[in-house]
This record gives sequence, C-alpha cells and structure tokens, in this order.
Amino acid sequence: MTPQNGPDSVVAALAASARSALDAARVAMRDVAAAGLSAPGPLDHETGVVLTTQNIEGFVDADFPIAARLAGELDGPPVFLDRDTVMAAIGEGTIGAAQGIRDFVYLTVSTGVGGAIVSGGRMIRGATNTAGELGHFPVGFDTNVRCRCRSYGCVEAYASGRNLAEAFGVADASIVYAKAAAGDARAIVLIGRAEAALASLAVGIVNALNPERIVVGGSIAEHEPAHVLAPMRQAIAERAFKVPAAAVSVVPSALRGDVSIIGSALAARDRANGEGRWFL
Repeated sequence: MTPQNGPDSVVAALAASARSALDAARVAMRDVAAAGLSAPGPLDHETGVVLTTQNIEGFVDADFPIAARLAGELDGPPVFLDRDTVMAAIGEGTIGAAQGIRDFVYLTVSTGVGGAIVSGGRMIRGATNTAGELGHFPVGFDTNVRCRCRSYGCVEAYASGRNLAEAFGVADASIVYAKAAAGDARAIVLIGRAEAALASLAVGIVNALNPERIVVGGSIAEHEPAHVLAPMRQAIAERAFKVPAAAVSVVPSALRGDVSIIGSALAARDRANGEGRWFL
C-alpha cells in the first residue's frame, strides 16, 4: 500500500521497494542506468515534479520533486517520472497491444478510470499535461453521483472499482460483480450504470478522437471483460459515427497488470538514451 502520511514516506517506501527488487535480482544499484517512476497526476514529466494528487494524502498542492528526491535516496541512477496511464500507453505502444499503431487510446478501468491518448504517433499532453483524464469525462447528469474530483457524473464515479464498492457498501468491487451475477437487484443496477458510462465514453472517444485502437487495461477490465469491453464494443457499433467506428478495435491490454511497470522501464531506458521523443 502507498503510504498516506506525506511525500517523504512515499519516497522511502519507493526506495525500499527498489532495493528489494534489485536484491532479489542480484543486481547492484551501480549497474542500473535509469529508473522509471509512474504516479497519478497532475505532474510535470519533464522536471519530475508531482504538482498535486487527489489520491495520496500529503501531496495536495505539493509541487514535490519526487524524481530528484528518489534519485537522491537511491544514490544511483536518474529517475524519470510520468503519469501512470501514460507509462501504460508507452508500454502498450512499444511492445504491447498498440505496437505499430499511430492513433490509439489507452484506457484503464480499475480502482479508478483513466487514460492516455496517442495521435499521429505522438502522446497528447495538452496545455497542462493532463490530457487523457478520460475517467473524468462527464457522462451523467445526476448531481448525486459525485466524483472525487469534486464534479459529478464522471465515468469514474459510475465505473471505478472504488466507487462501485462504496456505492454498494462493500470493500471490493469484485463482490458487487458477484452479487450481480447472483441476481442481486441493487448490484445489477450499479453494474448496469457502470456499463452505460463506459459505453458512452467509448462512443465519445471514437467520435472525438478517431483512434485505430482502444486498449483497455486495469483489474476490472481484466476480470470482467463482459462488463467492460463488451458494452464498449456494442455501443461503438450501434451509436458511433460509422466511418470511425469501422476503423477502430477495442482490445484488452497485452501487458495486463504489469503494464505501467513495463512502460516505466521502457520510458526510462529511452529517455536516458535521448530517445522516445514521441511520448514526450
């Protein structure tokens, strides 16, 4: 679990994890050329600074130089930072389900819902490096369905594992899916809302961004594809503009649970070599 008592504790935990992994692999720190670090945004991937995050206590309005701090703690390689979903897209675009694809969207449906957008072979960053926050695309008008971003009607408010579990009053979204499969009426309604939210998001992605591929990862997408990928595909076929709908495929992540870790390693390798400009 990520420590929730401030950035110093997070850095210490990251350093301890890195040392443990190197010990297990019998690799010395001096032999590591670069390290990759993925984190929730907003952040500055060029300077390695976390600007703020809504999910980790102590990082609110932090402007915390986490890459430099971690590099100092490790006393070794440079550390390269980027958003977790961007790192996932780098992994899928380099060696995964979007390899060789110049226009694709990576979407994660897990504890939260997020994404990254690649268009014309370039990562889309936006004016403040927050482009791709697809989980906070509004798809509903019910002001009672509040999101942690302080808005309402976001895809994440309906479809994230955390929000599904909270809405049903249990510890994990897997229980909600199991209850729905067993015929629980309230669980069926909640899962139906999540499917509808993801379906509308998929139509919006296709109509607005015209990707060749939508790669869907995250634990919920991996374990409940009939409730994630299937409604997205159906909605695109039935509701999206016909020309872009005919060009797009919705596929599962090839790198699965390791997608951000693999993407972080690939990003660190390329940035240390002065390469990988497509995703900067």
